[in-house]
Amino acid sequence: MRALTADPSVSLVDEPDNEGQTVSAIWAKRRLGRYPVLMDDVEDERYRHLWDWATRGAPSTRRLVAAGWLLNSVPHAARARYYQGRWSPRMRVAGMLGAHPPLGRVATGPPGRLLVKSVHAPLALEWLTRTYDFDVLVLLRHPANVLASWIDLDLTDQFARVEDHPAIRRRIDSTSSSIPPRGDDPVGRMVWMIGLLTLALEEAAVRHPSWTVRVHEELCLDPLLQFRRLFEDLGLPWAVEVEEFLVANDRPGSGFAVSRVASDAPEAWKTRLTTEQVETLQRVLAGFPLTRWSAEDYVP
Repeated sequence: MRALTADPSVSLVDEPDNEGQTVSAIWAKRRLGRYPVLMDDVEDERYRHLWDWATRGAPSTRRLVAAGWLLNSVPHAARARYYQGRWSPRMRVAGMLGAHPPLGRVATGPPGRLLVKSVHAPLALEWLTRTYDFDVLVLLRHPANVLASWIDLDLTDQFARVEDHPAIRRRIDSTSSSIPPRGDDPVGRMVWMIGLLTLALEEAAVRHPSWTVRVHEELCLDPLLQFRRLFEDLGLPWAVEVEEFLVANDRPGSGFAVSRVASDAPEAWKTRLTTEQVETLQRVLAGFPLTRWSAEDYVP
């Protein structure tokens, strides 16, 4: 995301559907949950409004700014309860203040591209592409590196409930294309969610060969070469600002900091996960029919 938006012609809307940082997402996804599962025959007025707003550049107002301050004051534990579907007064109030974000007019100005980043739309991605004229870039990442990041950042997505949705339940109960049931172990629940989201992206990309697909670890092996190719595939001109960003960003960093030593990233999980966490990863992902990674890729 940072590399793409280093190009002056690209503007960013960062995770408009993440209720952890966007109050309007709380309002829009109240009935859908953290990871909406939307099929062909489903229409959700609030979710559609949220993405209408996002595709117009997510214009802000004083009301949304004030609601954002309230959201930032919500304790971590209260957010976790909310993601479990339990009561969180401040999250609900922030969501009420974020209701019906203003659509405004589609921006007119110098030619450019709008990048809308989401990590919560994999189970609704095909619905979104049928609804909007998106060019899709799917970024996959080694599941062990995703798990290490979720643990380091103390994310609470293991509490997000999607396993009871009819479409997911059918997949769990299927005999031909099944996925494992979700357990109760916190790390196992994280891995299960990572496996489900990765599988959804893999399978959707196969159904849509026109989409652009990249793997994070492959981008890290030779960033300048790989990003030049990515920009070409996306129809973006190469900008000197992008090259400067990639060079400057190739340094140590942790947590939410964006800097990393690129060459260290592909196998970072081997020093960040415990033996027990790796064993859980291996056990849970063995039940998912992933094609990009296999059991050999989870050996420390």
